[in-house]
Amino acid sequence: MASKRQRELESKLTSQQQKAAFLLVENDLRDNADKRTQEEIAEEVGVTYKTLWTWRKQNRNFIDYKNEIADDFLAEYRSGVYGQLLKLINGSQPSVKAIDLYLKRFGLLTEKQVISNEDSTGSRSNADLVKELEELDDLLKEDD
Repeated sequence: MASKRQRELESKLTSQQQKAAFLLVENDLRDNADKRTQEEIAEEVGVTYKTLWTWRKQNRNFIDYKNEIADDFLAEYRSGVYGQLLKLINGSQPSVKAIDLYLKRFGLLTEKQVISNEDSTGSRSNADLVKELEELDDLLKEDD
């Protein structure tokens, strides 16, 4: 089912552009031996290679639409990916990387960064600050 974003992008593209985006994604997911050339795809869509190139490289709506379609194609494989992940976790030698990925995916492991700022001069009281400001004022007066 098309997302709201995908439908919005479709409305900004011609039917030729929509077909081209679909064919390009489908082609990207093929084995190298079965891949079609850009010229073949352009011909099937009914445009020149240059037009197809322009869409692919310079048309932001076309690029975004193509990426939306690619996401839809890959979503179909999610359960298979999870199955492979579980095989790596449950294997005779569990993969630490797979376990890490599983925990991050479900929000059970997050990266935590602690930033500390240690002032080597120690903390200064208000009286210390007032004294330092007075000394600076005196230095400024001396320069005048």
